[in-house]
Amino acid sequence: MKKILLIALREYERQVARKAFIGVLLFPLFIIAIAVVVGFVSASSTIHSDQGVVGYVDPGNALARATHPPADADNTFQKFDTAEAAQAALEQKQIIAYYVLAPDFAVSRQAEFRYWQNEPGNRVRRAFDNFVRSALLADIPPATATRLMEGPIFTQTTLDGSRTFDENNIMSFVLPFIAGILFIIALFSGASYLLQAVVDEKENRTIEIVVSSVTPMQLMSGKVIGLAGVGLTQVLVWLIGASVAVFLLRDRLEFLQSITIDPGFVALAFVLFVLQYLIYGAIMAGIGSIVADAKQGQSYSTPFTLAAMIPWFFLTAILFDPNGAVAVVLSLFPLSAPLTLLVRYSMTSIPAWQLVAAIGVMILTAIGAMWLAARIFRIGMLRFGQRVNLSEIAANIRF
Repeated sequence: MKKILLIALREYERQVARKAFIGVLLFPLFIIAIAVVVGFVSASSTIHSDQGVVGYVDPGNALARATHPPADADNTFQKFDTAEAAQAALEQKQIIAYYVLAPDFAVSRQAEFRYWQNEPGNRVRRAFDNFVRSALLADIPPATATRLMEGPIFTQTTLDGSRTFDENNIMSFVLPFIAGILFIIALFSGASYLLQAVVDEKENRTIEIVVSSVTPMQLMSGKVIGLAGVGLTQVLVWLIGASVAVFLLRDRLEFLQSITIDPGFVALAFVLFVLQYLIYGAIMAGIGSIVADAKQGQSYSTPFTLAAMIPWFFLTAILFDPNGAVAVVLSLFPLSAPLTLLVRYSMTSIPAWQLVAAIGVMILTAIGAMWLAARIFRIGMLRFGQRVNLSEIAANIRF
């Protein structure tokens, strides 16, 4: 076990020092930094353009009974007798925009929205809509009118009542998809590192020295564990960056205020991520052992790469029937299980037996993949500039 940990540590240190790793690590952080800057600028400009007095011209006196918001509200409303008077106030920056209501507004609901250069955001429109509704609800008891002004909140609940989503917590639905994308990026970049590393060690004959001190199983296990550590480092740094971004923008962007993280989702994502890294790391290490160069290894690894992407091809079927046959089969197939389970988690309550079965199959697959990678490595470790035929591998593998 000590040798495995030493190999894992060495593999981890070597991979995190690579320029390619640093580039992959920093690229999402760069995107997050840009999003923070854009968020600050957009939020600041939106808040500035949305706050202030909004004028309105009401020739039909349809809003005579409307309830004006308090003086300290973001938007207050001022009536003008003519559109020319409202336009003059806009030019003098006394108001930020104004509405011109049709004479038959009470029936037609027709109105023109006019502003100077920068169009105010939806906050102004929502405020004026509420102002109009208050006039329409003037004859209704205050408590009922307030409830109607707030509008309905639709909540989606699974049949067993264990999962609930509403329109104010949309990020709980989007988060699994974001996690799935990060999975793919981290997995493919990390797995390619390990494939390249094994090929390089074969070419420079480092393997000959290493195998004199450790067994192929110890070597493969250490490399795969080290790769999993690299992947976890990537995801952890990205999560920290995203958390900082959310903290900085939370008070400025309303939709960020509703973000909640389900601990069950975090635990499931962590387990799936580690197991998938172990499986794909073992596969890539095995491929690196039998190919003559990295280019050939990329062609061998393509089918396994596509296998991880299968859930995206069946995304519609999974979304519309998250507990259907397609979703269940993909959840139990170890190469596509992580992404499928994360997508299903955002849509429904996954039966416990399916989670246990999927994780159990992935554990067995990870163990089998590392065992097989070690056997393949034993066959191909001394083949320099030559690839190993699949028939030769099958003939030499003994259980």
